[in-house]
Amino acid sequence: MSRPEFVGKGLMMGAAVIAGAVLAAVVPPVERAADGLKLAPPPREAPAAALPSFADLVERAIPSVVKVTSRKAVTEPEGGSLFDNPLFRRFFRHQNPHAPGGSQPQVQQAGSGFFFTTDGYILTNKHVIENGDTFRIQTNDGDLLDAELVGTDPYLDFAVLKVDADREFPALPLGDSESLRVGEWVVAIGHPLIFNYSVTVGVVSGKGRRIADNPGELGEYIQTDAAINFGNSGGPLLNSRGEVVGINTAIIRNGRVAFGEEQLVEGISFALPITPVRHVLEQIVRTGTVKRGFLGVTVSPVDRLVARYYGLEKPRGAVVEAVTEGMPAAEAGLRPGDIVLEVEGQPIADSSSLVRVISDHAPGDKVELVIWRDNSEHRLVVELAERPVSPSEASGAPEESREEAEPESESGLGFTVEAPSAEDREELADRGLEGVWITDVEPNSSAADRGIRPGLLLMELNGRPIRSVEDYRRAVEEIASGSVVRARVADPGRSEALVFFEAP
Repeated sequence: MSRPEFVGKGLMMGAAVIAGAVLAAVVPPVERAADGLKLAPPPREAPAAALPSFADLVERAIPSVVKVTSRKAVTEPEGGSLFDNPLFRRFFRHQNPHAPGGSQPQVQQAGSGFFFTTDGYILTNKHVIENGDTFRIQTNDGDLLDAELVGTDPYLDFAVLKVDADREFPALPLGDSESLRVGEWVVAIGHPLIFNYSVTVGVVSGKGRRIADNPGELGEYIQTDAAINFGNSGGPLLNSRGEVVGINTAIIRNGRVAFGEEQLVEGISFALPITPVRHVLEQIVRTGTVKRGFLGVTVSPVDRLVARYYGLEKPRGAVVEAVTEGMPAAEAGLRPGDIVLEVEGQPIADSSSLVRVISDHAPGDKVELVIWRDNSEHRLVVELAERPVSPSEASGAPEESREEAEPESESGLGFTVEAPSAEDREELADRGLEGVWITDVEPNSSAADRGIRPGLLLMELNGRPIRSVEDYRRAVEEIASGSVVRARVADPGRSEALVFFEAP
């Protein structure tokens, strides 16, 4: 076990800061000539701001923060301990294999939470309680109270618990994470490890972060340098006014995002923004679940190459890669290759924002889309369906069997294509697909850099159907070197995508 470094570095750093301050006071500034360099002017003088104290804020907030414990009764498998299974070495657990007074093994895990209403509703992370059968919270004054699970959001990592008691609870006000600015102070409160009611302070390091191992498809996170450790999950992230702006959720360990198991922490923390949670809180409290709007499209962001291909002045919006038959987008006339620029007057910055904006609407809502098609804007009205509970309904890919001798093939654009076998064509037709296989890709080509890889099915080039190697050959002949190419590809049985790259 590594030992904490309490002295040394702190003393040296303090000395360096003091020395720096002394030097700055006694050494006159040296003016340097900057011939030909356009340097920024010095900032206007402003009075130095003292570091804030959060003691009063913390004193008010701590009574609202609780420790959340979940337990699950389990049966030990034959041939070994249950706790050898990584599934049960999860986040925030105390290694307590047997319940008090009984012999049935239990898994226990714990995290943090907070009251957001005075009548006992509590917010925490879904991953804190998702494996539990029973739940208990410990309040700031030491009371242990049983809690019931009200509901969870299948796409955002949060859950709502409820305790019943003949008293009011101190609740934290919910703020607006959308107005939170990078550089603002934030305060995290929670129960890391065995250190109950720990308080850490930092600043907002970034917003809209997409993180790996994300348990919720819609999740975009606040990044902060306020220290969050195992047990903090579910606790509040507060702004300088004491309002909840996030739910502490994840940390970086060894360069990877950690929702659970103990490893070295590198000081980058993430919190789920409170605003998208607020949008559905009332729905969860009322019904125990969340119903979200759904278009039925696969989308990707518009980057520089995509914008250049479509003639947009700058990258914006979300490009439609595929439209699901029978879904609202298809019925409204949305097509692959369209770019969604606005929803109900709200600009769409990228594909993530489109998914988020549509999901904030309810099933049955009619929304107006502004799309970019054929170098001009068009408007469509779509009646939204209900978003499926499962983030993915894709089936497995078919087996690939292409062993015919000397199949027809052609190279160009940085990759080689090959005609599918008769067996492949039949299987592809059953899935509604038609095209040629991509077999080899030049390693340093633009196509490779942008996602073209062997095993994909090429179905279109620049909107032109590719049903044979001859179709591919003719399409390549019409593509100018240096131009942007739009390829429609499929990972058979899974998904379709649009890939944009520069022609060699």
